[in-house]
Amino acid sequence: MKYVLLNNKGFTLLDALLSFMIFLVISLSFPLVIKGLQIIQKESLPPRYYEWNLFSESLRTEMWGGSNILYSPEEISFESDGGTITYERYQDSVRRRVGGLGHEVVLQEIDSFVITEVQQGIKISVVFKEGENVESEYYHYK
Repeated sequence: MKYVLLNNKGFTLLDALLSFMIFLVISLSFPLVIKGLQIIQKESLPPRYYEWNLFSESLRTEMWGGSNILYSPEEISFESDGGTITYERYQDSVRRRVGGLGHEVVLQEIDSFVITEVQQGIKISVVFKEGENVESEYYHYK
């Protein structure tokens, strides 16, 4: 029968407490890390202001070079560079199409998209799902 030599390499109460503290620090930091990642993700999305300005300036630039402007309450189309460019509401977004083809989303998460006539141009009013209301007028001189 072999005898096992006794030594002092056992798992003591102090080791158990230290291991438990390390486990607690790691497990309690997970919610903080997840919340931080959610905040970073939320802040990385462009605000509606930038999305609206990009849409507005793109439409204004294309309309200046366009001709044969036709519109309905939820769609505007015009000729530009030999093709027909159309901006229209599609589900909860506004999309841009060229020649009846394509699907380029230019505004997202909208409740309403309304085009009305003003003197020598059009007025576009958009209400986003968060309730934000924006509008702009576009003029076309012949």
